[in-house]
Amino acid sequence: MGSKNRRYSKSISKRLGHGRLISRRGFLKTSVIGAGGLSLASQLSGCGSEDLSTSAQTTAAGNNTQAREIDALAVDNILVEFKHSVASGDPLSDRVIIWTRVNPSQATERAILVSWEMALDPGFSQVVRSGNTKTAAQRDYTVKLDVDGLKPYTTYYYRFKSGDAVSPTGRTKTAPISNETDRIRAAVVACSNYVAGYFNAYGLLARRADLDLVFHLGDYIYETGDAIIRAHRPAREIVSLADYRERYAQYREDPFLQEAHRQHPWVVTWDDHETTNNSYNDGAENHQPDTEGDWQVRKGQAVRAYFEWMPIRENSSSEFDAPEKGLKPEGNGKVFRTIRYGDVATFLVLDTRLAGRVMQNGTAIVSEEQTILGKEQREWLLSEMKNNQAEWTVVAQQMTFGPVKAVPLPDDSGAQYVNSDAWDGYRFDRNAIFDCIEENNLKNFTVLSGDIHATIAMDLPRDAGLLGGYNPLTGAGSLGVELCCNAVANPGLPIWTAARTVNPHLKHANEIDNGYMLIDITRDSLQAEWYYNLIRTIDLTQERPDPVSLRTVSGTNNLLPSSRTESKVNPPQLAPT
Repeated sequence: MGSKNRRYSKSISKRLGHGRLISRRGFLKTSVIGAGGLSLASQLSGCGSEDLSTSAQTTAAGNNTQAREIDALAVDNILVEFKHSVASGDPLSDRVIIWTRVNPSQATERAILVSWEMALDPGFSQVVRSGNTKTAAQRDYTVKLDVDGLKPYTTYYYRFKSGDAVSPTGRTKTAPISNETDRIRAAVVACSNYVAGYFNAYGLLARRADLDLVFHLGDYIYETGDAIIRAHRPAREIVSLADYRERYAQYREDPFLQEAHRQHPWVVTWDDHETTNNSYNDGAENHQPDTEGDWQVRKGQAVRAYFEWMPIRENSSSEFDAPEKGLKPEGNGKVFRTIRYGDVATFLVLDTRLAGRVMQNGTAIVSEEQTILGKEQREWLLSEMKNNQAEWTVVAQQMTFGPVKAVPLPDDSGAQYVNSDAWDGYRFDRNAIFDCIEENNLKNFTVLSGDIHATIAMDLPRDAGLLGGYNPLTGAGSLGVELCCNAVANPGLPIWTAARTVNPHLKHANEIDNGYMLIDITRDSLQAEWYYNLIRTIDLTQERPDPVSLRTVSGTNNLLPSSRTESKVNPPQLAPT
Protein backbone atom coordinates (compact mmCIF):
# COMPACT_ATOMS: atom_id res chain seq x y z
CA MET A 1 0.00 0.00 0.00
CA GLY A 2 1.42 3.35 -1.03
CA SER A 3 1.76 6.26 1.35
CA LYS A 4 -1.30 7.96 -0.13
CA ASN A 5 -3.47 4.89 0.46
CA ARG A 6 -2.12 4.48 3.99
CA ARG A 7 -3.08 8.08 4.75
CA TYR A 8 -6.50 7.44 3.20
CA SER A 9 -7.14 4.36 5.37
CA LYS A 10 -5.95 6.08 8.53
CA SER A 11 -8.06 9.14 7.82
CA ILE A 12 -11.14 7.01 7.16
CA SER A 13 -10.69 5.05 10.38
CA LYS A 14 -10.84 8.29 12.35
CA ARG A 15 -13.84 9.65 10.51
CA LEU A 16 -16.07 6.60 10.48
CA GLY A 17 -16.23 6.46 14.26
CA HIS A 18 -16.91 2.75 14.63
CA GLY A 19 -15.90 -0.58 13.18
CA ARG A 20 -12.63 -1.60 11.59
CA LEU A 21 -12.29 -0.25 8.17
CA ILE A 22 -10.88 -3.05 6.68
CA SER A 23 -18.39 9.72 -18.18
CA ARG A 24 -20.78 7.64 -19.34
CA ARG A 25 -19.18 7.94 -22.82
CA GLY A 26 -21.58 8.41 -25.61
CA PHE A 27 -24.54 9.49 -23.46
CA LEU A 28 -24.75 12.89 -25.08
CA LYS A 29 -24.69 11.23 -28.47
CA THR A 30 -28.01 9.53 -27.73
CA SER A 31 -29.52 12.26 -25.55
CA VAL A 32 -31.34 15.44 -26.49
CA ILE A 33 -33.14 18.11 -24.51
CA GLY A 34 -35.45 20.54 -26.31
CA ALA A 35 -36.45 24.09 -25.63
CA GLY A 36 -39.84 24.58 -24.47
CA GLY A 37 -34.35 -17.86 -4.49
CA LEU A 38 -32.21 -19.86 -6.67
CA SER A 39 -30.18 -22.08 -4.33
CA LEU A 40 -26.67 -23.50 -4.23
CA ALA A 41 -27.85 -26.58 -2.36
CA SER A 42 -26.59 -28.88 -5.09
CA GLN A 43 -23.09 -27.43 -4.69
CA LEU A 44 -23.06 -27.01 -0.93
CA SER A 45 -23.51 -30.44 0.60
CA GLY A 46 -24.62 -28.66 3.76
CA CYS A 47 -24.21 -25.11 5.01
CA GLY A 48 -24.35 -26.20 8.58
CA SER A 49 -25.32 -29.02 10.87
CA GLU A 50 -28.19 -29.50 13.27
CA ASP A 51 -25.48 -30.65 15.70
CA LEU A 52 -23.94 -27.27 16.40
CA SER A 53 -20.71 -28.86 17.57
CA THR A 54 -20.12 -30.29 14.11
CA SER A 55 -18.53 -28.25 11.35
CA ALA A 56 -20.32 -28.72 8.04
CA GLN A 57 -18.14 -29.67 5.09
CA THR A 58 -18.88 -27.30 2.22
CA THR A 59 -17.34 -26.40 -1.10
CA ALA A 60 -16.69 -23.02 -2.64
CA ALA A 61 -19.77 -21.67 -4.39
CA GLY A 62 -19.11 -21.96 -8.08
CA ASN A 63 -19.96 -24.30 -10.89
CA ASN A 64 -19.95 -28.00 -10.09
CA THR A 65 -16.84 -28.85 -12.10
CA GLN A 66 -14.86 -26.02 -10.57
CA ALA A 67 -16.01 -26.90 -7.05
CA ARG A 68 -14.97 -30.54 -7.47
CA GLU A 69 -11.59 -29.53 -8.85
CA ILE A 70 -10.92 -27.20 -5.92
CA ASP A 71 -12.17 -29.72 -3.39
CA ALA A 72 -9.75 -32.34 -4.80
CA LEU A 73 -6.69 -30.12 -4.35
CA ALA A 74 -4.31 -30.74 -1.47
CA VAL A 75 -4.30 -28.02 1.17
CA ASP A 76 -1.44 -25.55 1.45
CA ASN A 77 -0.76 -24.18 4.94
CA ILE A 78 0.79 -20.88 3.86
CA LEU A 79 0.04 -17.64 5.67
CA VAL A 80 -2.94 -15.62 4.44
CA GLU A 81 -4.66 -12.29 5.07
CA PHE A 82 -8.26 -11.12 4.66
CA LYS A 83 -7.43 -7.84 2.92
CA HIS A 84 -10.81 -7.55 1.22
CA SER A 85 -12.90 -8.00 4.37
CA VAL A 86 -16.30 -9.76 4.18
CA ALA A 87 -19.69 -9.30 2.55
CA SER A 88 -23.16 -10.82 2.53
CA GLY A 89 -26.10 -10.72 0.17
CA ASP A 90 -29.27 -12.07 -1.40
CA PRO A 91 -31.06 -12.59 1.93
CA LEU A 92 -33.96 -15.04 1.95
CA SER A 93 -36.07 -15.94 4.95
CA ASP A 94 -33.92 -18.98 5.82
CA ARG A 95 -30.53 -18.29 4.24
CA VAL A 96 -28.05 -15.68 3.12
CA ILE A 97 -24.85 -15.58 1.06
CA ILE A 98 -21.61 -14.81 2.91
CA TRP A 99 -18.38 -13.92 1.11
CA THR A 100 -14.71 -13.30 1.70
CA ARG A 101 -11.36 -13.53 -0.08
CA VAL A 102 -8.09 -14.85 1.26
CA ASN A 103 -4.80 -13.28 0.21
CA PRO A 104 -2.03 -15.90 0.25
CA SER A 105 1.44 -14.74 1.19
CA GLN A 106 2.86 -16.53 -1.85
CA ALA A 107 1.60 -18.09 -5.05
CA THR A 108 0.33 -21.65 -4.71
CA GLU A 109 -1.36 -24.23 -6.91
CA ARG A 110 -2.90 -25.92 -3.89
CA ALA A 111 -6.15 -25.13 -2.15
CA ILE A 112 -6.48 -23.00 0.96
CA LEU A 113 -8.69 -24.25 3.77
CA VAL A 114 -11.11 -21.69 5.18
CA SER A 115 -13.46 -22.19 8.12
CA TRP A 116 -16.47 -20.02 8.89
CA GLU A 117 -19.01 -19.51 11.62
CA MET A 118 -22.24 -17.61 12.08
CA ALA A 119 -23.66 -16.51 15.41
CA LEU A 120 -26.53 -14.60 16.96
CA ASP A 121 -24.15 -12.27 18.79
CA PRO A 122 -21.03 -10.33 17.75
CA GLY A 123 -18.97 -12.13 20.41
CA PHE A 124 -19.76 -15.54 18.82
CA SER A 125 -20.94 -17.08 22.08
CA GLN A 126 -24.10 -18.30 20.29
CA VAL A 127 -22.79 -19.98 17.13
CA VAL A 128 -25.64 -21.44 15.07
CA ARG A 129 -23.82 -22.51 11.91
CA SER A 130 -20.22 -23.33 11.06
CA GLY A 131 -18.24 -25.20 8.46
CA ASN A 132 -15.14 -25.59 6.32
CA THR A 133 -14.53 -24.92 2.67
CA LYS A 134 -11.65 -24.61 0.22
CA THR A 135 -10.69 -21.97 -2.28
CA ALA A 136 -7.91 -21.68 -4.84
CA ALA A 137 -6.55 -19.60 -7.69
CA GLN A 138 -9.28 -20.97 -10.00
CA ARG A 139 -11.77 -18.95 -7.96
CA ASP A 140 -9.38 -16.01 -7.45
CA TYR A 141 -9.20 -17.16 -3.79
CA THR A 142 -12.75 -15.97 -3.16
CA VAL A 143 -15.12 -17.85 -0.85
CA LYS A 144 -18.89 -17.73 -1.19
CA LEU A 145 -21.34 -19.81 0.83
CA ASP A 146 -25.12 -20.06 1.00
CA VAL A 147 -25.76 -20.49 4.72
CA ASP A 148 -29.17 -22.06 5.31
CA GLY A 149 -31.20 -23.15 8.31
CA LEU A 150 -31.55 -19.59 9.59
CA LYS A 151 -34.50 -17.84 11.22
CA PRO A 152 -36.51 -15.21 9.32
CA TYR A 153 -35.83 -11.51 9.85
CA THR A 154 -32.94 -12.19 12.23
CA THR A 155 -29.58 -10.45 12.52
CA TYR A 156 -26.49 -12.68 12.44
CA TYR A 157 -22.76 -12.10 12.76
CA TYR A 158 -20.21 -14.11 10.78
CA ARG A 159 -16.48 -14.46 10.25
CA PHE A 160 -13.90 -16.59 8.48
CA LYS A 161 -10.62 -18.15 9.62
CA SER A 162 -7.64 -19.63 7.81
CA GLY A 163 -4.66 -20.76 9.84
CA ASP A 164 -4.05 -18.03 12.39
CA ALA A 165 -5.75 -15.34 10.30
CA VAL A 166 -9.25 -14.17 11.26
CA SER A 167 -11.42 -12.01 9.04
CA PRO A 168 -13.26 -8.91 10.20
CA THR A 169 -16.67 -9.68 11.69
CA GLY A 170 -19.60 -9.24 9.33
CA ARG A 171 -23.22 -8.49 10.15
CA THR A 172 -26.14 -9.67 8.05
CA LYS A 173 -29.88 -10.15 8.26
CA THR A 174 -32.38 -12.57 6.77
CA ALA A 175 -35.62 -11.55 5.09
CA PRO A 176 -39.02 -11.82 6.78
CA ILE A 177 -41.28 -14.66 5.69
CA SER A 178 -44.69 -13.26 6.70
CA ASN A 179 -45.51 -10.70 9.38
CA GLU A 180 -42.20 -10.56 11.28
CA THR A 181 -42.02 -6.86 10.41
CA ASP A 182 -44.31 -4.15 9.09
CA ARG A 183 -41.47 -1.86 7.98
CA ILE A 184 -38.53 -2.30 5.61
CA ARG A 185 -35.70 0.23 5.43
CA ALA A 186 -33.04 0.08 2.73
CA ALA A 187 -30.33 2.14 1.06
CA VAL A 188 -30.12 2.29 -2.73
CA VAL A 189 -26.85 3.05 -4.52
CA ALA A 190 -25.37 2.98 -8.02
CA CYS A 191 -22.56 4.34 -10.18
CA SER A 192 -19.50 4.17 -7.92
CA ASN A 193 -16.64 5.34 -10.12
CA TYR A 194 -13.38 4.99 -8.17
CA VAL A 195 -11.54 7.65 -10.14
CA ALA A 196 -14.35 10.23 -9.85
CA GLY A 197 -14.13 10.58 -6.08
CA TYR A 198 -14.16 9.03 -2.63
CA PHE A 199 -16.85 6.60 -1.54
CA ASN A 200 -18.10 8.66 1.39
CA ALA A 201 -21.66 7.52 0.67
CA TYR A 202 -20.71 3.94 1.54
CA GLY A 203 -19.14 5.03 4.81
CA LEU A 204 -22.22 7.03 5.72
CA LEU A 205 -24.78 4.33 5.00
CA ALA A 206 -22.62 1.83 6.91
CA ARG A 207 -23.42 3.84 10.04
CA ARG A 208 -27.16 3.32 9.65
CA ALA A 209 -27.78 0.38 11.98
CA ASP A 210 -31.48 0.21 11.15
CA LEU A 211 -31.07 -0.69 7.47
CA ASP A 212 -32.44 -4.09 6.47
CA LEU A 213 -30.44 -4.25 3.24
CA VAL A 214 -28.62 -2.31 0.53
CA PHE A 215 -29.48 -2.37 -3.17
CA HIS A 216 -26.70 -1.71 -5.68
CA LEU A 217 -28.24 -1.08 -9.08
CA GLY A 218 -25.13 -1.36 -11.19
CA ASP A 219 -21.89 0.29 -12.28
CA TYR A 220 -20.25 -1.15 -9.17
CA ILE A 221 -16.93 -0.86 -11.01
CA TYR A 222 -15.89 1.10 -14.09
CA GLU A 223 -13.84 -0.39 -16.89
CA THR A 224 -11.79 2.63 -17.92
CA GLY A 225 -8.13 3.34 -17.20
CA ASP A 226 -8.80 6.89 -16.04
CA ALA A 227 -7.02 8.81 -13.29
CA ILE A 228 -8.90 11.85 -12.00
CA ILE A 229 -9.17 12.17 -8.22
CA ARG A 230 -7.92 8.61 -7.86
CA ALA A 231 -6.33 6.28 -10.40
CA HIS A 232 -7.66 3.00 -11.71
CA ARG A 233 -5.63 -0.18 -11.52
CA PRO A 234 -4.60 -1.40 -14.04
CA ALA A 235 -4.06 1.98 -15.69
CA ARG A 236 -5.85 1.01 -18.88
CA GLU A 237 -9.23 -0.24 -20.01
CA ILE A 238 -9.86 -3.73 -18.65
CA VAL A 239 -10.68 -6.55 -21.08
CA SER A 240 -9.37 -9.86 -19.66
CA LEU A 241 -10.34 -12.01 -16.69
CA ALA A 242 -7.16 -10.96 -14.88
CA ASP A 243 -7.99 -7.30 -15.58
CA TYR A 244 -11.52 -7.54 -14.18
CA ARG A 245 -10.30 -9.41 -11.11
CA GLU A 246 -7.69 -6.75 -10.43
CA ARG A 247 -10.28 -3.98 -10.78
CA TYR A 248 -12.66 -5.66 -8.31
CA ALA A 249 -9.76 -6.16 -5.92
CA GLN A 250 -8.93 -2.45 -6.11
CA TYR A 251 -12.49 -1.38 -5.42
CA ARG A 252 -12.82 -3.82 -2.54
CA GLU A 253 -9.71 -2.36 -0.92
CA ASP A 254 -11.66 0.86 -0.37
CA PRO A 255 -12.36 1.00 3.39
CA PHE A 256 -15.76 2.68 3.04
CA LEU A 257 -16.96 0.09 0.54
CA GLN A 258 -15.68 -2.67 2.83
CA GLU A 259 -17.56 -1.20 5.77
CA ALA A 260 -20.85 -0.94 3.88
CA HIS A 261 -20.54 -4.60 2.85
CA ARG A 262 -19.51 -5.64 6.37
CA GLN A 263 -22.52 -4.08 8.09
CA HIS A 264 -25.40 -4.88 5.72
CA PRO A 265 -26.56 -7.59 3.30
CA TRP A 266 -26.58 -6.41 -0.31
CA VAL A 267 -28.78 -7.20 -3.30
CA VAL A 268 -26.85 -6.42 -6.47
CA THR A 269 -27.32 -6.34 -10.21
CA TRP A 270 -25.01 -5.16 -12.96
CA ASP A 271 -25.34 -2.30 -15.42
CA ASP A 272 -22.95 -1.69 -18.32
CA HIS A 273 -19.63 -0.70 -16.75
CA GLU A 274 -19.19 -4.11 -15.12
CA THR A 275 -18.52 -5.14 -18.74
CA THR A 276 -18.06 -1.93 -20.74
CA ASN A 277 -19.95 1.24 -21.66
CA ASN A 278 -23.37 0.88 -23.32
CA SER A 279 -23.22 -2.89 -23.48
CA TYR A 280 -25.95 -5.20 -24.72
CA ASN A 281 -26.24 -8.94 -25.25
CA ASP A 282 -24.21 -9.15 -28.45
CA GLY A 283 -21.84 -6.20 -28.14
CA ALA A 284 -21.16 -2.77 -26.71
CA GLU A 285 -20.54 0.76 -27.90
CA ASN A 286 -17.19 0.67 -26.11
CA HIS A 287 -15.96 -2.66 -27.44
CA GLN A 288 -13.74 -2.86 -30.52
CA PRO A 289 -13.32 -6.48 -31.67
CA ASP A 290 -10.25 -5.65 -33.76
CA THR A 291 -8.25 -4.59 -30.70
CA GLU A 292 -10.21 -6.02 -27.74
CA GLY A 293 -11.09 -9.49 -28.99
CA ASP A 294 -14.34 -11.41 -29.14
CA TRP A 295 -17.23 -9.79 -27.25
CA GLN A 296 -18.63 -13.05 -25.91
CA VAL A 297 -15.25 -13.91 -24.41
CA ARG A 298 -14.88 -10.48 -22.80
CA LYS A 299 -18.45 -10.56 -21.51
CA GLY A 300 -17.98 -14.05 -20.09
CA GLN A 301 -14.78 -13.09 -18.32
CA ALA A 302 -16.34 -9.93 -16.89
CA VAL A 303 -19.33 -11.89 -15.63
CA ARG A 304 -17.14 -14.60 -14.15
CA ALA A 305 -15.21 -12.00 -12.14
CA TYR A 306 -18.51 -10.45 -11.05
CA PHE A 307 -19.79 -13.75 -9.66
CA GLU A 308 -16.48 -14.43 -7.96
CA TRP A 309 -16.37 -11.08 -6.18
CA MET A 310 -20.02 -10.26 -5.46
CA PRO A 311 -22.25 -11.69 -2.68
CA ILE A 312 -24.85 -12.91 -5.17
CA ARG A 313 -26.50 -16.34 -5.33
CA GLU A 314 -25.45 -18.40 -8.34
CA ASN A 315 -27.26 -20.88 -10.53
CA SER A 316 -26.57 -24.44 -9.46
CA SER A 317 -25.22 -25.23 -12.94
CA SER A 318 -23.34 -21.99 -13.56
CA GLU A 319 -20.37 -22.59 -15.84
CA PHE A 320 -17.58 -20.03 -15.75
CA ASP A 321 -14.83 -22.02 -17.44
CA ALA A 322 -15.58 -21.60 -21.12
CA PRO A 323 -13.66 -18.49 -22.20
CA GLU A 324 -13.83 -19.56 -25.84
CA LYS A 325 -17.63 -19.23 -25.60
CA GLY A 326 -18.02 -16.63 -22.92
CA LEU A 327 -20.93 -16.68 -20.49
CA LYS A 328 -24.39 -15.80 -21.72
CA PRO A 329 -26.37 -14.50 -18.74
CA GLU A 330 -29.70 -15.55 -20.29
CA GLY A 331 -28.56 -19.08 -19.43
CA ASN A 332 -26.33 -19.90 -16.50
CA GLY A 333 -25.31 -17.00 -14.31
CA LYS A 334 -28.47 -14.96 -14.80
CA VAL A 335 -28.99 -12.17 -12.29
CA PHE A 336 -32.72 -11.46 -12.60
CA ARG A 337 -34.40 -12.90 -9.53
CA THR A 338 -37.05 -12.46 -6.82
CA ILE A 339 -36.29 -11.36 -3.25
CA ARG A 340 -39.37 -11.56 -1.02
CA TYR A 341 -39.71 -9.51 2.16
CA GLY A 342 -42.78 -11.07 3.76
CA ASP A 343 -46.14 -9.48 3.07
CA VAL A 344 -44.70 -5.97 2.87
CA ALA A 345 -42.72 -6.03 -0.40
CA THR A 346 -41.51 -8.26 -3.19
CA PHE A 347 -38.35 -7.07 -4.92
CA LEU A 348 -37.97 -8.09 -8.57
CA VAL A 349 -34.32 -7.60 -9.58
CA LEU A 350 -33.75 -7.13 -13.32
CA ASP A 351 -30.93 -7.37 -15.84
CA THR A 352 -31.50 -4.67 -18.46
CA ARG A 353 -28.04 -5.07 -20.02
CA LEU A 354 -26.95 -8.58 -20.88
CA ALA A 355 -29.83 -11.04 -20.54
CA GLY A 356 -31.78 -9.97 -23.61
CA ARG A 357 -31.10 -6.35 -24.60
CA VAL A 358 -30.48 -5.72 -28.27
CA MET A 359 -28.33 -2.91 -29.59
CA GLN A 360 -29.48 0.65 -28.91
CA ASN A 361 -31.44 1.78 -31.96
CA GLY A 362 -32.94 5.18 -31.22
CA THR A 363 -36.47 5.72 -29.90
CA ALA A 364 -38.59 5.41 -33.03
CA ILE A 365 -38.86 1.61 -33.12
CA VAL A 366 -41.47 -0.07 -30.92
CA SER A 367 -41.40 -3.83 -31.53
CA GLU A 368 -40.88 -7.05 -29.65
CA GLU A 369 -37.50 -7.40 -31.31
CA GLN A 370 -36.37 -4.05 -29.85
CA THR A 371 -36.15 -5.47 -26.34
CA ILE A 372 -34.33 -4.45 -23.17
CA LEU A 373 -35.33 -7.62 -21.27
CA GLY A 374 -35.54 -10.49 -23.71
CA LYS A 375 -38.52 -12.84 -23.90
CA GLU A 376 -37.59 -15.11 -20.99
CA GLN A 377 -37.01 -12.28 -18.53
CA ARG A 378 -40.08 -10.35 -19.71
CA GLU A 379 -42.37 -13.35 -19.21
CA TRP A 380 -40.85 -14.06 -15.80
CA LEU A 381 -41.31 -10.43 -14.72
CA LEU A 382 -44.96 -10.23 -15.83
CA SER A 383 -45.73 -13.51 -14.08
CA GLU A 384 -44.10 -12.36 -10.84
CA MET A 385 -46.00 -9.06 -10.99
CA LYS A 386 -49.36 -10.79 -11.45
CA ASN A 387 -48.73 -13.35 -8.72
CA ASN A 388 -47.21 -11.06 -6.09
CA GLN A 389 -48.98 -11.44 -2.74
CA ALA A 390 -47.11 -8.68 -0.91
CA GLU A 391 -48.41 -5.14 -0.53
CA TRP A 392 -45.73 -3.60 -2.78
CA THR A 393 -44.14 -4.71 -6.04
CA VAL A 394 -40.71 -3.08 -6.22
CA VAL A 395 -38.65 -3.50 -9.39
CA ALA A 396 -34.95 -2.95 -8.70
CA GLN A 397 -33.14 -2.28 -11.96
CA GLN A 398 -30.65 -0.10 -13.75
CA MET A 399 -32.14 2.27 -16.30
CA THR A 400 -34.58 5.20 -16.28
CA PHE A 401 -37.92 3.44 -16.71
CA GLY A 402 -40.52 6.21 -17.10
CA PRO A 403 -40.98 8.28 -20.26
CA VAL A 404 -38.84 11.42 -20.32
CA LYS A 405 -39.28 13.56 -23.42
CA ALA A 406 -37.33 16.43 -24.88
CA VAL A 407 -40.24 17.37 -27.15
CA PRO A 408 -43.47 16.69 -25.22
CA LEU A 409 -45.68 15.45 -28.05
CA PRO A 410 -47.44 12.10 -28.53
CA ASP A 411 -45.33 9.43 -30.20
CA ASP A 412 -47.14 9.76 -33.52
CA SER A 413 -46.84 13.56 -33.53
CA GLY A 414 -43.09 14.16 -33.33
CA ALA A 415 -42.14 13.27 -29.77
CA GLN A 416 -38.44 13.15 -28.96
CA TYR A 417 -37.10 11.25 -25.96
CA VAL A 418 -34.08 12.15 -23.84
CA ASN A 419 -32.24 8.83 -23.64
CA SER A 420 -32.48 5.94 -26.10
CA ASP A 421 -30.22 3.80 -23.88
CA ALA A 422 -33.00 3.75 -21.25
CA TRP A 423 -36.49 2.21 -21.46
CA ASP A 424 -37.53 5.03 -23.80
CA GLY A 425 -35.56 3.21 -26.49
CA TYR A 426 -37.30 -0.09 -25.65
CA ARG A 427 -40.96 0.83 -25.29
CA PHE A 428 -42.40 -2.56 -26.25
CA ASP A 429 -41.21 -4.00 -22.95
CA ARG A 430 -42.41 -0.96 -20.98
CA ASN A 431 -45.81 -1.16 -22.67
CA ALA A 432 -46.05 -4.84 -21.73
CA ILE A 433 -45.49 -3.88 -18.08
CA PHE A 434 -48.10 -1.11 -18.26
CA ASP A 435 -50.53 -3.55 -19.93
CA CYS A 436 -49.95 -6.04 -17.11
CA ILE A 437 -50.69 -3.39 -14.49
CA GLU A 438 -53.90 -2.24 -16.18
CA GLU A 439 -55.24 -5.66 -17.18
CA ASN A 440 -54.73 -7.06 -13.70
CA ASN A 441 -55.64 -3.88 -11.79
CA LEU A 442 -52.28 -3.98 -10.01
CA LYS A 443 -51.51 -1.35 -7.40
CA ASN A 444 -48.40 -0.19 -5.59
CA PHE A 445 -45.91 -0.66 -8.44
CA THR A 446 -42.56 1.05 -7.81
CA VAL A 447 -39.39 1.14 -9.90
CA LEU A 448 -35.96 1.78 -8.39
CA SER A 449 -33.33 2.94 -10.88
CA GLY A 450 -29.79 4.27 -11.15
CA ASP A 451 -27.40 4.80 -14.10
CA ILE A 452 -27.89 8.52 -14.81
CA HIS A 453 -25.83 9.98 -11.90
CA ALA A 454 -28.82 12.05 -10.81
CA THR A 455 -31.68 12.07 -8.35
CA ILE A 456 -35.01 11.96 -10.14
CA ALA A 457 -38.49 10.92 -9.09
CA MET A 458 -41.56 10.62 -11.27
CA ASP A 459 -45.07 9.34 -11.62
CA LEU A 460 -45.46 6.67 -14.30
CA PRO A 461 -48.15 7.57 -16.83
CA ARG A 462 -48.11 5.77 -20.16
CA ASP A 463 -47.58 9.11 -21.89
CA ALA A 464 -47.69 12.41 -20.01
CA GLY A 465 -48.04 14.22 -23.34
CA LEU A 466 -51.43 12.70 -24.17
CA LEU A 467 -54.28 15.10 -23.51
CA GLY A 468 -56.36 13.75 -20.66
CA GLY A 469 -54.01 10.84 -20.12
CA TYR A 470 -52.39 12.19 -16.95
CA ASN A 471 -53.21 14.87 -14.41
CA PRO A 472 -50.04 16.24 -12.76
CA LEU A 473 -52.04 17.87 -9.98
CA THR A 474 -53.84 14.73 -8.80
CA GLY A 475 -51.63 11.98 -10.23
CA ALA A 476 -54.62 10.46 -12.05
CA GLY A 477 -53.39 8.34 -14.95
CA SER A 478 -50.18 7.24 -13.22
CA LEU A 479 -49.66 3.48 -13.05
CA GLY A 480 -46.87 3.57 -10.46
CA VAL A 481 -43.87 5.60 -9.39
CA GLU A 482 -40.14 5.65 -10.13
CA LEU A 483 -37.37 6.61 -7.70
CA CYS A 484 -33.83 7.06 -9.00
CA CYS A 485 -30.75 7.21 -6.79
CA ASN A 486 -27.91 9.61 -7.43
CA ALA A 487 -24.37 8.36 -8.04
CA VAL A 488 -22.07 7.27 -5.22
CA ALA A 489 -19.26 9.00 -7.08
CA ASN A 490 -19.71 10.32 -10.61
CA PRO A 491 -20.73 13.70 -12.02
CA GLY A 492 -24.16 14.06 -13.57
CA LEU A 493 -25.37 15.74 -16.72
CA PRO A 494 -27.35 18.98 -16.18
CA ILE A 495 -30.43 17.93 -18.14
CA TRP A 496 -32.97 16.49 -15.70
CA THR A 497 -33.98 19.72 -13.98
CA ALA A 498 -34.52 21.24 -17.41
CA ALA A 499 -36.52 18.19 -18.46
CA ARG A 500 -39.04 18.89 -15.69
CA THR A 501 -40.31 21.91 -17.60
CA VAL A 502 -41.74 19.68 -20.35
CA ASN A 503 -42.40 16.52 -18.30
CA PRO A 504 -45.04 17.33 -15.66
CA HIS A 505 -44.85 13.82 -14.16
CA LEU A 506 -41.20 14.49 -13.16
CA LYS A 507 -41.58 15.52 -9.52
CA HIS A 508 -37.96 16.04 -8.49
CA ALA A 509 -34.46 16.23 -9.97
CA ASN A 510 -30.93 16.90 -8.73
CA GLU A 511 -28.03 16.17 -11.06
CA ILE A 512 -25.42 18.03 -9.00
CA ASP A 513 -24.93 16.07 -5.79
CA ASN A 514 -23.60 12.58 -5.06
CA GLY A 515 -24.73 10.20 -2.33
CA TYR A 516 -27.40 7.53 -1.81
CA MET A 517 -31.15 7.06 -1.59
CA LEU A 518 -33.04 5.76 1.41
CA ILE A 519 -36.36 3.95 0.96
CA ASP A 520 -38.75 3.25 3.81
CA ILE A 521 -41.60 0.82 3.15
CA THR A 522 -44.65 0.04 5.28
CA ARG A 523 -47.94 -1.53 4.25
CA ASP A 524 -49.39 1.98 4.02
CA SER A 525 -46.71 3.86 2.10
CA LEU A 526 -43.36 3.79 0.33
CA GLN A 527 -41.07 6.78 0.79
CA ALA A 528 -37.81 7.97 -0.75
CA GLU A 529 -35.23 10.31 0.78
CA TRP A 530 -31.89 11.34 -0.69
CA TYR A 531 -28.69 12.06 1.23
CA TYR A 532 -25.72 13.91 -0.25
CA ASN A 533 -22.05 14.07 0.58
CA LEU A 534 -18.69 15.25 -0.70
CA ILE A 535 -16.71 13.13 -3.15
CA ARG A 536 -13.55 15.14 -3.79
CA THR A 537 -12.33 14.85 -0.20
CA ILE A 538 -12.62 12.19 2.50
CA ASP A 539 -15.22 13.56 4.90
CA LEU A 540 -18.10 11.91 6.73
CA THR A 541 -19.17 15.06 8.56
CA GLN A 542 -20.84 16.79 5.63
CA GLU A 543 -23.84 14.55 4.96
CA ARG A 544 -26.95 16.57 4.22
CA PRO A 545 -30.48 15.47 3.35
CA ASP A 546 -32.25 16.61 0.23
CA PRO A 547 -34.98 19.02 1.39
CA VAL A 548 -37.41 17.05 -0.79
CA SER A 549 -38.80 13.72 0.43
CA LEU A 550 -41.48 11.95 -1.57
CA ARG A 551 -43.86 9.12 -0.81
CA THR A 552 -46.59 7.13 -2.48
CA VAL A 553 -49.55 5.98 -0.42
CA SER A 554 -50.87 2.46 -0.88
CA GLY A 555 -53.44 2.36 -3.67
CA THR A 556 -52.68 5.80 -5.13
CA ASN A 557 -49.81 5.17 -7.62
CA ASN A 558 -48.44 8.72 -7.50
CA LEU A 559 -45.90 10.75 -5.54
CA LEU A 560 -46.58 13.36 -2.86
CA PRO A 561 -44.28 15.51 -0.68
CA SER A 562 -43.56 14.13 2.77
CA SER A 563 -41.49 14.83 5.86
CA ARG A 564 -38.48 12.59 6.51
CA THR A 565 -38.99 9.28 8.28
CA GLU A 566 -37.66 8.49 11.73
CA SER A 567 -35.01 5.85 12.29
CA LYS A 568 -36.08 2.48 13.63
CA VAL A 569 -35.95 2.15 17.41
CA ASN A 570 -33.28 -0.10 18.99
CA PRO A 571 -31.76 -1.56 15.81
CA PRO A 572 -29.42 -4.57 16.08
CA GLN A 573 -25.84 -3.80 17.08
CA LEU A 574 -23.44 -2.99 14.27
CA ALA A 575 -20.57 -5.41 13.75
CA PRO A 576 -17.70 -4.40 16.04
CA THR A 577 -14.12 -3.77 15.08
